[in-house]
Amino acid sequence: MKETRAKKCIELYGGMFNVNYDRKTYKNIESILKCHKKYLKNRDMFNFGVMGKDSIEKVIPFVYRNFLGKEPIHQNVINRLLMQILTDEKTEDILYDTLENIKLFKLSDPTDDEVDLGKLYYDILRELYFTQEDVTNLQVYLKLELDSHKFSYRKEEAVMLFGIYFFQRCLECIDDWPGMMEKIQKEEGRFDLLLGYGN
Repeated sequence: MKETRAKKCIELYGGMFNVNYDRKTYKNIESILKCHKKYLKNRDMFNFGVMGKDSIEKVIPFVYRNFLGKEPIHQNVINRLLMQILTDEKTEDILYDTLENIKLFKLSDPTDDEVDLGKLYYDILRELYFTQEDVTNLQVYLKLELDSHKFSYRKEEAVMLFGIYFFQRCLECIDDWPGMMEKIQKEEGRFDLLLGYGN
């Protein structure tokens, strides 16, 4: 993970919602995006009934509890989250609203390399996870005129930022989300998070 000003900014923002900038969290967020991609490619085969219907207020705590585990989140949990979001009028637009919000990301006093980072993140995410076409990383970074190294760390930043924005939007569906998070942190023994310095 390359240390950049953008990464540091995203880390700080994620800390407000106990979202750690690490490999496990990256894999969890990318799993959500990949699941959405599968849905776009084959909606008819996406089994919305396999997990049963539940309220978003119940699904978010369930998902958060799984995110606190040491291992990457199980695919069944990802499927349940996506099925709920895509079939609930309150949440069906969250994924696309989150993608649009990515474009607004900016750094103060940006260098030439940092100008329009939000738009770059948006383009990377849209090409990889929000179209029906199968594309490779190579195709995307050539299209965006990036070298492979820069694409790698900017993609990582884009995925992490998407996850933080997405989680924030999901929490807004819960009346007392700070209380929900604190309750689960205590139940899972994550006192490091309660003190604000956990990983």
